[in-house]
Amino acid sequence: MPLVSVLIPVYNVEKYLSKCLESIIHQTYENIEIILINDGSTDSSADICRMYQDRYDFIHLYEYANAGISVTRNRALEKACGDYILFVDSDDFMELEAIEKMVSLALKEQADIVTCGYVMDYGFFPLHRRVGSRKKLTSLEALHSLVSNTGVNNYPWAKLYARSCFRNVAFPKELKGFEDTCTVFKAIHNANKVVMIPNRYYHYVQRRGSLTHHMDLETVYQMRKAYEYQEACLHRYYPNDSFSFDIHYFNTDMVILYTIIFFYSKKDHPVYVPANIHWSNINIFLRFAYMVWYSVAALKCGWSFETRMENRQ
Repeated sequence: MPLVSVLIPVYNVEKYLSKCLESIIHQTYENIEIILINDGSTDSSADICRMYQDRYDFIHLYEYANAGISVTRNRALEKACGDYILFVDSDDFMELEAIEKMVSLALKEQADIVTCGYVMDYGFFPLHRRVGSRKKLTSLEALHSLVSNTGVNNYPWAKLYARSCFRNVAFPKELKGFEDTCTVFKAIHNANKVVMIPNRYYHYVQRRGSLTHHMDLETVYQMRKAYEYQEACLHRYYPNDSFSFDIHYFNTDMVILYTIIFFYSKKDHPVYVPANIHWSNINIFLRFAYMVWYSVAALKCGWSFETRMENRQ
């Protein structure tokens, strides 16, 4: 029975941590270790971690001064001893049969990565995002699915990885956000086979205080830079293949416009630099949505609509 290392970075999640840990401790798959990295929490998260470590000998706690999510995940990878790696964010939780089902499938299919569906959990109002069908993919096919946003995503969680997938792969410590976009694709590149399953085993808890709920323009432009980095790497890995990132650049532009509309005013002089998008790759409904959002932002900020749109031809 392979050992699974469950890697949990911890930072100021006292309201959510126990539920997360209980969902892992009581998994139907028993051969696990839980690696907790306390990244300088200032609430009671550290005390909760110590309590659970005292109760269970398969929980290992390491504590450091605050260094950010990338350093924390890298430290967890260094401490892991498992044959398989599973990332879980400390404010999220998993279905109790998740690890058993994913390990069983990995062994049966000889897959290096098994990726499952997830629920966006708003408490009493869970959102069941659309999931793809069950598929067996080569690493290149999985990367094309990632780039086209059709079933494989950039989140490190909801994926069971063979340890070898993180050979010479680390999260970039210099980034404050979107470090997963610069990392997960490298683990996929290292895989031989990826299996996608539609089962929603992971609960992605939506809460105030997370990065995705506090976006500013500098942060959102980092999102675009992360996709640009991913694109450059994939063209270098596969020089004879073609990858279109248009849907990701479109989504990033929509987030930029959203941020400007809801968090900036004309007096802030927000700067919108459009991505270079091949609009023929974007369906007409999304193009219409973009035009609406851009028009709202332009009216609010006093932009010259015609001048801005010239940059998008």
